[in-house]
Amino acid sequence: MALTYARLPLAEADLPALTAIAETPHAGYRLTAWEGAVPDELADTFVASRRAMDDMPMGAVDYGTVVWDLDRVRAAATAVSARGDILHTVAAIDRSDGAVAGFTELVVPGSGTGDAQHYGTAVLPEHRGRGLARWMKAASIIQAHECHPRLGGLLTDTADNNPHMRRVNDELGYLPTHTAHEYQLDL
Repeated sequence: MALTYARLPLAEADLPALTAIAETPHAGYRLTAWEGAVPDELADTFVASRRAMDDMPMGAVDYGTVVWDLDRVRAAATAVSARGDILHTVAAIDRSDGAVAGFTELVVPGSGTGDAQHYGTAVLPEHRGRGLARWMKAASIIQAHECHPRLGGLLTDTADNNPHMRRVNDELGYLPTHTAHEYQLDL
């Protein structure tokens, strides 16, 4: 599997364009955001939305399927906090039932300086093709810039065989920094 790593230097980000993307309504959806662990009122549907990562293109590398439950979701948020970092999540909510349709997670260093790292962006299959990933990620960038003005940039990595997320990153201004190759050998 080839992974392209990219960085969005916040000093060079087109903030007016990103704001316009983040503020453009998407029929049938709304955005919400939180810091740390998922709020109780969204917990069940956020856990259910984690399956959106199950079919993420990973080339020929098989990482298996991660089974998420509320304890695992909360433990992940606690681990980020325990090491002194801040987990920011932006989610798209389906207005018809109030369920999480997709999410993007960004981990910011506790100092609010240096580079933050995207941990995942995913949209449930039944909600794809509506521009939700781009919308959520743009909102996440604006939020990071406003809440942590001393951040230098945002980092992400995407499998080369995931053209949809590569296009989202390119459109939002992420610049490739390097490529890594992962190999898997079945013994």
